[in-house]
Amino acid sequence: MFEQGGMTPLEALRTATIDPAHYIGMDHAIGSLKAGKLADIIVIDGDPLKNIRVTENVTYTMINGRLYDANTMNEVGNRNKKRKDFYFN
Repeated sequence: MFEQGGMTPLEALRTATIDPAHYIGMDHAIGSLKAGKLADIIVIDGDPLKNIRVTENVTYTMINGRLYDANTMNEVGNRNKKRKDFYFN
């Protein structure tokens, strides 16, 4: 939506990451990737600086240092572990 409003892809990404962290005074701990900062990240297929729409193509998600396949949410990497069924299944 930010890009549709006229922002470049880089401006849109900043608006969703480092700028809000700076605004709330937490940019020392969140909002960008740097050693010692807290970060949950996504791995996407493509270059969002060329086409912001590729941010919809998430292949992996890292949460609390654990890597998950975005399609199944099974843990991959150091420990291959299938996710448990949702409680409502």
